[in-house]
Amino acid sequence: MTGKTEPEWSVTGTSRTNVVLVGGTGVLGHALVPRLLDRGHAVTVLAPGPRPAPAGAGRVDASLLDIPGDALAGVLAGVDVVVNVATAVPADPAAPGAWDLNTRLRKEGTRRLVDAARDCGVGHLVQMSITMVYPDGGDRLLDESTPLDTDPARAGLVEPVRVMEQAVRGDESGDGPAWTILRGARFAGPGTVQDVQRRRLLVGTLPIAGDGSAWLSMVHVRDFAAAVAATVEARPPGMVLNIADEPVREREYVERLARRVGAPPPPYDRSLAPELPSQRVSSAAAHRILGWKPVTGIWGGVG
Repeated sequence: MTGKTEPEWSVTGTSRTNVVLVGGTGVLGHALVPRLLDRGHAVTVLAPGPRPAPAGAGRVDASLLDIPGDALAGVLAGVDVVVNVATAVPADPAAPGAWDLNTRLRKEGTRRLVDAARDCGVGHLVQMSITMVYPDGGDRLLDESTPLDTDPARAGLVEPVRVMEQAVRGDESGDGPAWTILRGARFAGPGTVQDVQRRRLLVGTLPIAGDGSAWLSMVHVRDFAAAVAATVEARPPGMVLNIADEPVREREYVERLARRVGAPPPPYDRSLAPELPSQRVSSAAAHRILGWKPVTGIWGGVG
């Protein structure tokens, strides 16, 4: 977790790539698009709603769920790489049905995109996934061979991701586009859950769950964007790669975050279970295959 601001990966001899970024108007899109443009690539963003596309990118104002098939084919015609980061994180995650749209994007939207990419001859699909679907690993490292969680209590999170990843992988015929799945850890940085955590610490409503020994795996959104950009250029086929910073114990993370924002020391709540299972995620494969390492770190922009 260094204080550097530039990515350490480099791909030489890279040619101009036509990229369609699905869902690129959020915090990740605004970190990713400038990287791709600076590398000489052309980017078109497919996303609905009032939020603007990052500067320099083309824009198709449409939802992956609702865009007509012929229009989607027109967007993908002549495209080298499609990057799918479409999500619909609700403002109130606890509200009834709050995650329904996000689930539809993962299940239905990804299937539509894969089918259209195949029919249009798109060369490569980069799909954003999440490491939160891993089970509780205690202190052991979780790599890409770790099976997804089978706990019925977490099926609402895990099952849509399982369906999404299977759609990307395709069937045994192998007639779909080449693909890479990037399982990102929980995002850190401005515009992410870290903002909520900071506010809760300042008002004293973010305790340390249990004894604080659970492992947290996070990644700064700019570091994840660097991994996506590296994948667009390297295009490793048929691979699932974890993208996470160095894991940290919950107690160390919450206490350090409190110090950085000037909040009082957070209390322990021994009766409270951690929000997420203990997940000590390894990104060794991404380091080796992409040459990627986190350089902004999970404290970038905090304090």
